[in-house]
Amino acid sequence: MRRTVIAVCAIAVLAAGCAEQQLGRKVPECDLSRVNASTTVILMAQSVPGTDYLPCVVALLPGWDFEDVRARSDQSFFTLDSDRMGDDFLRVTLLPSCEVGAATPADTDESGTELSIEVLEERSELVVVIVPVAERHQAYAATVGALMNGNNIKGRFVISVIDDSLSSASQRIASAHQAGRPVVVVDDSDVATATVSLRLPGEDEQLGLTTTEALDEIEDDADDPLYRARWFYMFPGGCVRYDFDAEGEGAQSVDRDVAVAIGMYPMEELRELAREAGYRGFE
Repeated sequence: MRRTVIAVCAIAVLAAGCAEQQLGRKVPECDLSRVNASTTVILMAQSVPGTDYLPCVVALLPGWDFEDVRARSDQSFFTLDSDRMGDDFLRVTLLPSCEVGAATPADTDESGTELSIEVLEERSELVVVIVPVAERHQAYAATVGALMNGNNIKGRFVISVIDDSLSSASQRIASAHQAGRPVVVVDDSDVATATVSLRLPGEDEQLGLTTTEALDEIEDDADDPLYRARWFYMFPGGCVRYDFDAEGEGAQSVDRDVAVAIGMYPMEELRELAREAGYRGFE
């Protein structure tokens, strides 16, 4: 079982943000031996008594805060807040079962579970369309694209796409703008002066910009990263649903970060701890 026994702060990627105030006694930690089967996890277990697993917290990234578990019959959940992505950017809910709707199967390294994911909206990369006006401008367009690729704009990595299709330049620009993408145009003048023309959706054309200046203008116009999605971890006796509503710096990698920060604790081990601690209903 991945992350069944973990000393919190041992994971290098999260170590910098680990702090006792974030992992207090009310947090359902994945290392339950540290909290001796706290009342929090007992309440979660009692809310869905047939479940094989409980969601738990491995560690929190810098700027993340944990909100108390709320438990009632047939459901319990906790939420995470972020100083960059906002309050309740993630809600983790334990349920007897889940309706996955349009979610599709995905790979999971949580043994004993099946995962389905539905991405509702996502902004992680920033695609810039480069339009060479004529075939003779394609080599320079490739140079501009290489200079733009990999730049970071509001946490989003720039990916350039050269549109050298047979459509007119105006048609290619319109198509990119319809998709909400900024357009860099290169022609004879740009090749001669090592500049570009920038056309942002809904704005006037800007001529004679350096690549750096064009990127600065794109950054001023760009939206923050965004990740809205539902994840469903399914297993015998229950389901854990993740509801993501993350916007801001960090949303571009929140799916990967959460996969490390949140884990599953096997219910059978919790039952043993609960019996040893004398909790009723775990005989």
